[in-house]
Amino acid sequence: MKIFLIGPMGSGKSKIGRILSEKLSISLFDIDKEIEKDLNMSITEIFASKGEIFFRNTETDYLIKTKGLRDCIVSTGGGVIEEIKNLEFLKKEANVVFLNCSVESQYENTKNSAKRPLLLTNDPKLTLQTLYEKRFDSYKKVSKLELLSDSMSNDEIANKIINYFNV
Repeated sequence: MKIFLIGPMGSGKSKIGRILSEKLSISLFDIDKEIEKDLNMSITEIFASKGEIFFRNTETDYLIKTKGLRDCIVSTGGGVIEEIKNLEFLKKEANVVFLNCSVESQYENTKNSAKRPLLLTNDPKLTLQTLYEKRFDSYKKVSKLELLSDSMSNDEIANKIINYFNV
């Protein structure tokens, strides 16, 4: 059993991933956290020193690494679906959950975080809106289940995922 969590930044992928990991007693592979740990740099530092293209290529490498994992929750970054290779990969996976949430909720959940390099703009809410519109169809295309994460608690979302995939 492997469950992939996709969706915009601030939709709860990391938090819900931790809850699912605990409830199901399986490991969590949080792609952003794994990259930070292995490169010994924050995502913001990676963007600043190596650039977004380097980060996206690394993100793809880590997504492909999940092929070899069993019984885990995989929490992806919000932009993972921007690479065609990643879309093709996720389309083939049986358990992909799109944690959808309003731009307002995304903003509330990210506004105090310095760990979001794409939001270091004059208008982070507009950036979130633009990214959401750009990525929405791709999230929908590869997901098997879509949940509105701002309409439920994280625990409720985790339980819905567990019930949906009968795990």
